[in-house]
Amino acid sequence: MKFELREYQKETIHELRIGFRKGHKRQVLCLPTGAGKTVVFSTMIANALQKGTRTLVVTDRVELFDQTFRAIESTGAIRPELIAAGARNINERHQLHVAMVETLSRRIKKLPDLQPEMIVIDEAHKGNFTKIIEAYPNAFVIGATATPVGKHFPKYYTNIVHPVDIPELVAEGYLSPCHAFQMQDDFSDLETRRGEFTESSMMMHYDKPKLYGGVVEQYRKRAEGKKTLVFNCNIEHAEKMNAEFRSQGITSEVITSKTPKADRQRILKAFSDGLIPVLNNCGILTTGYDEPSIECIIVNRATQSLPLWLQMCGRGSRIYQNKDRFTLLDFGGNHDRHGLWSEKRKWTLEEKKKKKSNGVAPVKNCEGCDAMIATSVRVCPYCGHVHEVSERELGRGDLVEVQAPAELVGKFIGELTIDELIDLQKSEKYKATFIWRVVRSKGYEAVKEYASKMQYSSGWVYRQKKDLSKSQFNDYRIK
Repeated sequence: MKFELREYQKETIHELRIGFRKGHKRQVLCLPTGAGKTVVFSTMIANALQKGTRTLVVTDRVELFDQTFRAIESTGAIRPELIAAGARNINERHQLHVAMVETLSRRIKKLPDLQPEMIVIDEAHKGNFTKIIEAYPNAFVIGATATPVGKHFPKYYTNIVHPVDIPELVAEGYLSPCHAFQMQDDFSDLETRRGEFTESSMMMHYDKPKLYGGVVEQYRKRAEGKKTLVFNCNIEHAEKMNAEFRSQGITSEVITSKTPKADRQRILKAFSDGLIPVLNNCGILTTGYDEPSIECIIVNRATQSLPLWLQMCGRGSRIYQNKDRFTLLDFGGNHDRHGLWSEKRKWTLEEKKKKKSNGVAPVKNCEGCDAMIATSVRVCPYCGHVHEVSERELGRGDLVEVQAPAELVGKFIGELTIDELIDLQKSEKYKATFIWRVVRSKGYEAVKEYASKMQYSSGWVYRQKKDLSKSQFNDYRIK
């Protein structure tokens, strides 16, 4: 079967194609967790195969390997040749291969006739794929990730395609809103090695009866009855946290790397079916796991990794019947390090320079309901509490709330004039590519008017004219 692509997914494919035509042989495909990266690159693979392009898909985890394999098969493309542990007699000249990166890295020299023309890398923010890129310097490369963070990106990639961000996906109903809470704690005792908190120091910090009990207490206060996924520090921590839930009469299970495959499948099915309200893990379910019915995420650890933070939060972001939002309980001070999950982010391939600020919008606890909100927000979106503005805040001038112009709030986007759409775009609450879809929906004359006022080139107008049929969007009221 063919995927029914959303408009932003079509836009992503279009931008990737333009990038290749402009000479960018290696591009980053950046879509937030839950936005459908696999759908996008599987569609591109199917199109490439129709043209006879020899294609290689590389991943680094069994769960992602199986997920990618199923997605490609569902497009109706030819059955992939697998390169994984135990695979023998591999047909190197087959048109499509799906490979585990470790297996392929070991066997590259033994597979001289494996010469892909296009390579798709799943979870490209991980640095263990560089050997594959270097082995095939003439191949076109798509590095798919929700978080293009890593020193290897500016070295290996020349273009990034990022047509949509979390706030827009939430506004359009493709991701669930997040109701977040952060528990205050002192993390000065945590040690850092290679850019992340050490497992041993985290365990010393978290392995206390008071903290185990505190997690259950907050779960009962904020999320009791909601299907909940808990991320812990390590196996011992996950098992003890699971025991704490059970000791307080809450049905709970745990999955770790030591859990036998049959038990893991049984537990995940029971969790999906609603028989287990709380599921503990320690890094097993960060990627390649899709359970839209999850209503609460508990991050019972600290991390300095933005990709890990967004991946953990993203497990609760899928939309589901009768699910109006998901709850996020942060026991690691991660909001202070990385900002809100729904924060608008600007990804770039420029090498990051050392700076004192962490570059994220500061957050605070709402005085009315304790929810995590941006410091710049005056009226809490959850309880309506109005926060007073101190003289110091009024005078500093360094915090600007990213919001739609007040005169546009309450209007339907499809009703806006070209001038109003331009004002909305300049507010930076919406991606330009989304605004372009709305403009295209108004016809060619509207496209020309918009281009004239924005001082866009005739080439831009020509491309929009070709894409007039690609103008669908969810018409909703501006908030």
